[in-house]
Amino acid sequence: MAYPKSMMMAVQDGPPFLRCCKSFFYYFVDIVLIIWQIGICCIYLIFVAENIKQVCDFNEVEYALRIHISFLLGPQLLLNLIKNLKLLTPLSTISNFCMIIGLILVFFYMIEDDITLENEKLRIYKWAEFPIFIGITLFALEAVGVVLALEYNMENPKHFVGACGLFNIGMVIIMSLYALVGVMGFLKYGREIQASITLNLPQHEKKAQTAKVIIAIAVFLTFPLQNFVAYNIVWRKISKRIANPNLCIVDYSLRVILVLIPWCLAMAMPRLGPFIALFGAFCLSLLAVVFPGIMDACLWYPDRYGVGGYKLVRDVAIIVIGTCCLVSGCYTSAVEIAEGY
Repeated sequence: MAYPKSMMMAVQDGPPFLRCCKSFFYYFVDIVLIIWQIGICCIYLIFVAENIKQVCDFNEVEYALRIHISFLLGPQLLLNLIKNLKLLTPLSTISNFCMIIGLILVFFYMIEDDITLENEKLRIYKWAEFPIFIGITLFALEAVGVVLALEYNMENPKHFVGACGLFNIGMVIIMSLYALVGVMGFLKYGREIQASITLNLPQHEKKAQTAKVIIAIAVFLTFPLQNFVAYNIVWRKISKRIANPNLCIVDYSLRVILVLIPWCLAMAMPRLGPFIALFGAFCLSLLAVVFPGIMDACLWYPDRYGVGGYKLVRDVAIIVIGTCCLVSGCYTSAVEIAEGY
């Protein structure tokens, strides 16, 4: 089952006061997933534009960031018109290869000098920024919307789950890379570190320019896969209500609209860091923390919570923590965006 239906079925087995809300949870999960995937696409556009802008600025081809974002619209529209998910596999392979090369170049810059562990770097800078950190960390779990789409499009979905399944292996690799880049990047650049490590690389060196361009290409090619999730959710809802002669027109129109929405958001608010934290705090607090806590609590209802009801206590704690991350992360991110303007 997909995420929304899983949520609905879990709530249906839960306490009576929640059962009447099963349809609400079904559509709410769908809405949050769509917002999340559109947010990811928006962030990807800003990321690619910022890196390309630095390279162009050094080569005396200077345009505003919004101009670079506008240049991305045409190619993304063409990529998003690819219908079959399998046809996106070569793009994903090229993207992975580019990302590996780009990370090797980034690590070269992070370890080229002796790393010193200063006391200043070990101190917490501002407690008020902790919610932003949580939002950015949650953004690292962006696969929550993609993994389900990938699983039910695989020939052998059972290979995806399990202790040594593709999902766990992939997430261990991804989380290790995030932690390594984060720690090494902070030890290298300290408080000067920017929203993306590539933006800290020196602009005047060819290796740094190559790293920025290669990683920008890798992220650019991943855009259709992220956009596919939002498309898939909306298309399943509307395709049954459309007459066959109009299916093709509506299909392509939907694909174009789902590119235009994140592009317009990126043009309106081209700030990478706070945007990442905002979408991470809002969508992932719900999708990766609060909703799973509710589902788990409902599945064990009414008398399978274990000794002393420890499973219920655990799930309630997860829901409370997720709600706190949601409120505090969204507030601090919105304040930072407002201050930037």
